[in-house]
Amino acid sequence: MGLSADDMSVLSGLGNAAPDVAALAAAARARWNGLRVTVVDALDVRGETPALETASADVFLLGSDGHCWSMTSDPAAASGVMLAARS
Repeated sequence: MGLSADDMSVLSGLGNAAPDVAALAAAARARWNGLRVTVVDALDVRGETPALETASADVFLLGSDGHCWSMTSDPAAASGVMLAARS
């Protein structure tokens, strides 16, 4: 699917406006049909660098070769996002 610079800006705005990670996930799913959105515990992504840091969540980009998922820093290669609540 891939995300554009505008998409990343919208995602940042959604994350800053959302009251919590669940609301951000719902907003992202509604905005981008076909984008895989998953919520994980912050411990699951410790040591990783988020693509975005918003008020409600750290946002990580996920790429896929059709079988395996991996973190990517390239929004254009993103097939999904992983959200971890900020404390």
